[in-house]
Amino acid sequence: MIKHFIKIFFASILLFTVILSVTALAYIFLIDKDIVIGKINPTGDEKSELAFYESSTFDYGTSLGKAASNVKRFNILLAGLEGKRTDTLMVISYDMDNKKAALISLPRDTYMPRNPDDEGELKKINAVYGREGIESLTLRVQDLLGIPVERYVVVDYQGVIACVDMIGGVEVNVPFHMEYTDIYDDPPLYIDIPAGVQLLDGEEALKFLRYRKGYDNQDLGRIEAQQQFIKAAVKKALGFQLPSVIKEASSYIETNISMSDILNLAGDLVGFSADNIETYILPGMETPLEGLSFYIPDKEGIRNLAYSLYGLNTINND
Repeated sequence: MIKHFIKIFFASILLFTVILSVTALAYIFLIDKDIVIGKINPTGDEKSELAFYESSTFDYGTSLGKAASNVKRFNILLAGLEGKRTDTLMVISYDMDNKKAALISLPRDTYMPRNPDDEGELKKINAVYGREGIESLTLRVQDLLGIPVERYVVVDYQGVIACVDMIGGVEVNVPFHMEYTDIYDDPPLYIDIPAGVQLLDGEEALKFLRYRKGYDNQDLGRIEAQQQFIKAAVKKALGFQLPSVIKEASSYIETNISMSDILNLAGDLVGFSADNIETYILPGMETPLEGLSFYIPDKEGIRNLAYSLYGLNTINND
């Protein structure tokens, strides 16, 4: 199998498994008793009593917290792994009443030190998972964004290839001729995707998602390609047999979303449209620091984004 194809693989899977396909997954659970979810991590009694959109560790005493407690909006962290690092991170925020989704991409170089004495690479958000685990990473993303985030999904990259192939490929507009060779990859990597509208199969889709060298802003350009791919995958999947797709992808998933929550959410996702997806990149700026390139979060910009998700005006709610 091709290794290190984790660059933005889970972006499509998250839509197959969390937003678009909860209804399909519920159907499979009820009809097909042979379905196997890769790993559902149990939650404690306190967490299980919470509404799906609530977090047991979030401060609901603030202006945003009070708004969040009155809005049916759930936020899920989705992580794509490359070894012990999260090469791709995204928070999916879904308004259950208005059936609208926001996808917030977190650059892998986001500055998130645990200790001031850590080596430079360990101060990046992509190092948190390997050192602290998924639950700690979820908590730190919650603190970073200032919105309740307790649920997570961790995805194995092999599921993307299978799902893209199952729906007959995903059509994307390749912005330029993507050419890249890495003879040291195992096996050697060769990317050669012509510019223009292309129907990409699973392997080619991951090459498209992995590619970043040709963008002026490299990783941010890759994120924009990720978001383009998501919307295209959603439109394609909506017209497909989602139960089959979910069954194919389910064994590659680790999550703390319970099956009962999945069943309860099924009704909230009926009628969701790909046109109701808004995409964001964590507000911030690429900055050289300690001899490395970091993405420094913009606290005010993040606050404005969080407030907008919950319909608050930052001027009146400071």
